[in-house]
Amino acid sequence: MNEADARTVLLIQALETADGESRLITPAQGRDASDLVRAGLPKPGRTLRHQEWSERFVLLRAQRLFQEAAARRPALRGIVEAPSAWRLVVLLIAAVAFAAGFGSDALANPDRINLLSAPLLGVLAWNALLALAWLVSRPFAWRQRQRPPRALPALLAGLAAGPGRWRRGGFDVARRFGGAWARAAAPLWQARVRGALHLGAAMVALGLLAYVGARALPHEFHVGWESQLIKTPEGVLTLLQVVFAPVTLLGEALRWPQLAPFNLGEVMRMHHWADPDPALADRWLAQVTALLLLGVALPRVLLALLAWRRARRLARRFPLDLAEPYFARLIADGSGQRWRLVVWPYAVAPDAAQAAALQRQAAELLGGAAELTLQPALDYGAAPESLAKRPAPAEGELLETAGLLSLSATPEAETHGAFLRRLAQVAGSEALLLLDAGAFTARLGRGERLKERESLWREFARQHGFTRIHVVELGG
Repeated sequence: MNEADARTVLLIQALETADGESRLITPAQGRDASDLVRAGLPKPGRTLRHQEWSERFVLLRAQRLFQEAAARRPALRGIVEAPSAWRLVVLLIAAVAFAAGFGSDALANPDRINLLSAPLLGVLAWNALLALAWLVSRPFAWRQRQRPPRALPALLAGLAAGPGRWRRGGFDVARRFGGAWARAAAPLWQARVRGALHLGAAMVALGLLAYVGARALPHEFHVGWESQLIKTPEGVLTLLQVVFAPVTLLGEALRWPQLAPFNLGEVMRMHHWADPDPALADRWLAQVTALLLLGVALPRVLLALLAWRRARRLARRFPLDLAEPYFARLIADGSGQRWRLVVWPYAVAPDAAQAAALQRQAAELLGGAAELTLQPALDYGAAPESLAKRPAPAEGELLETAGLLSLSATPEAETHGAFLRRLAQVAGSEALLLLDAGAFTARLGRGERLKERESLWREFARQHGFTRIHVVELGG
């Protein structure tokens, strides 16, 4: 399912669940579409795996209902088929960033080339700080992803949903579709935003270089320095040694004299532009060019390409969560077979009341006739190899598998990670993960801490290949 398919599916969800006059699809139309699509598909588990069958069923059903709804309200086509302006936005960001880099040095140093150029030092310092923060955060990367910066991506995704194309009687549908799309498309738009920001940073560096080149091409310029804060040549020399350390080391390795570091005598000669030596200007130009290209522009362009590669992958294989109750009920009703939910608890021992709550969750996720099978609970720290094998389905029965963990626990790679790896071997990474928030909410309530813990678990589960994650409350 690609990005356009996901827009169609979520639009149909909004049309089916809207209130009042905005509800363009009746329950009877939905049942008819399900029957027609189911008749044209092989039964799940034969030529199509359950997950593949579910995606195809939901998509074909949505496409059929979309054609019917769009025939009555043509404006719906604009929401799904509208061309994306994202490439134009990226080009605009790149142009503005280039102009900012070009103009910043022109404004700061209109007449002279300054060794201590504030725009140049600012760009280098900002990129160095970001690189240092990235290196320091690597050992804790999975923990820091528990609160990803999704506000801007979600906002952009919501705007991209196009609710403004509705004209009458569609506010509720637009609100539902815009909200659902903003949540579902946040990872995709986060990758796009990151790519655009990396490209913008690269264009700022290239803009600075373009300004220096524009000054150097028609004129012979001289390099010097003056500063109210750094009054001694020794201080300037220390700063230059720190700033240009990467390229001077490269110059030593390549034996390139143009990248040789400045010495104290040369710094003293450049004070107040006292010695207009073109050779010093040539060395400074070579060092700045190498530093901005190799230290800023090239890494940022590579990071932008990686981000857009991920965005392209997400756009082609959109991560739509079919474990949501709306989709789960559709799939359960459309399959025409009995469902059984097999649950492997880890570090959780459900009592009778919690087992009954799990049965209700199975009915909500898979339909009212779904049955529940609880596998023996695995104690915290127990060898995951003792996890029971997946039972074989009975005739006319479909199995949905799930692992059950407590949201109140902090995920640990040595214990919870080992369980998830074993669960993937037994049930496959397409299994559901049920996170019981009952004990957590009973102790700490439903606030920001619950959202943080849920995000932490979701990211931890995704790192182990699980993407179908459902938070439940079985009681404290």
